[in-house]
Amino acid sequence: MNKVIFNMASTKLVVAVSLTIISFLLALSGGELLAQQRGTISVDRAAALPLTTAEGNQVRVVVNYELEDESLLGQRVNAIMGIYDRQTGSLIKLSSFPNGFILNNTKGTTQLATTLTDNVIQNISAIVTLTNADKSEKYTNDVRADLDLRTILPTTLPPLLEDIPASQPEDGAGEEEEDG
Repeated sequence: MNKVIFNMASTKLVVAVSLTIISFLLALSGGELLAQQRGTISVDRAAALPLTTAEGNQVRVVVNYELEDESLLGQRVNAIMGIYDRQTGSLIKLSSFPNGFILNNTKGTTQLATTLTDNVIQNISAIVTLTNADKSEKYTNDVRADLDLRTILPTTLPPLLEDIPASQPEDGAGEEEEDG
């Protein structure tokens, strides 16, 4: 009988200690998450367009932000955009504002842009987040925009060749005869 009581007592102790540790870890990690998340962002639009003066594509992502922490007003913040190859998952490029930007409103939009010069890259994901000025603390969630660079259509005609003959209509095709 004493053996059964001892086992129940030790089981209760193990359960109590386990629950205490789990509760502590959840509270600790939850506190860190709440401290970091000061607002939310969403993708307004994203595009990859061919450059007109050089080889490559410009990737642009416009995000809407809404920050709940009004103490950030007037403060310098930053945004980071990571470009990833969707085929391999590898990071291609990180970009951000060189000096950040001053936050004048708790709601607004901001645009990030970068140039990719590697024409082999076809499918990319752009992931954006807002951070503090020195990019050491995230203020918002991450958002993702998937872009397929193969679907980019040219914006100009290729150089025209002078020796291409003008097309001629075939025997009456393209011309209408009038009755009358």
